[in-house]
Amino acid sequence: MSATWKTVYEGQHEGRSITVRESGDGTYKVLTKQNVHDEGIAYQDGKTFVHVSPSSVGEQVESEANSLESLQEALKELHFSADTVTRICARLH
Repeated sequence: MSATWKTVYEGQHEGRSITVRESGDGTYKVLTKQNVHDEGIAYQDGKTFVHVSPSSVGEQVESEANSLESLQEALKELHFSADTVTRICARLH
């Protein structure tokens, strides 16, 4: 069974478009373009799970996080500023 995703945020920040989608179980998916070469990361700390796909400058990149707190971490891993992370997450809940 595949997850159903609903777009909960779309915008432009720091010269990049960003789309945030949420599934019925509270998992978030972020779609944006990478602004630096990144090897990607995946980690789990207790209930917190963050995954950022490897990507090069200008490539479309996808990240998944299992909570709003994890989403904040994922956005930081995608090299968005703390101010941008706060503004995006404040609009979600």
